Amino acid sequence: MTITEVAGFAGAGLAGAAYVPQISHPVRARCSAGISRLAFEAWLLASVLTTARAIAIGAAVFVVLGGIQIVATTLIMLYAARYKDTPCPSHPPARPGPRRAPLAGNRMSRSSAAGQGHGCPLRGPVPTSRDPGKSRRCTEFQTAHLKGTT
Repeated sequence: MTITEVAGFAGAGLAGAAYVPQISHPVRARCSAGISRLAFEAWLLASVLTTARAIAIGAAVFVVLGGIQIVATTLIMLYAARYKDTPCPSHPPARPGPRRAPLAGNRMSRSSAAGQGHGCPLRGPVPTSRDPGKSRRCTEFQTAHLKGTT
């Protein structure tokens, strides 16, 4: 075996080790939060296709890497499906917050922003660093450029 072959197999092993936390969390915590099943489905298909090519050309390192990826991705998908919608305490579900009605039109004039009290039109009052209970008027930059960032 050449040094590059050894390095290739070491890289395949490292790739397999990188999957361990992604697999162990759903198994131990029975939690699927943070796992995109659609992304893993795409990665599984990509792994199957590239591994088929690796087999066809006899590239042992890539066959091993593909096998690791296929097994790991399949396990992640199975556990994500099994524990769908069951977040663990380290992934609490998002709390529904108040929703604001969208503004009509794309631009808001400075005069209309000033007419909405002392806060920014889209983000509410901007707290000052000296006194968290107080707020200040939003700047022209905030009025013009922070639209849609909430």
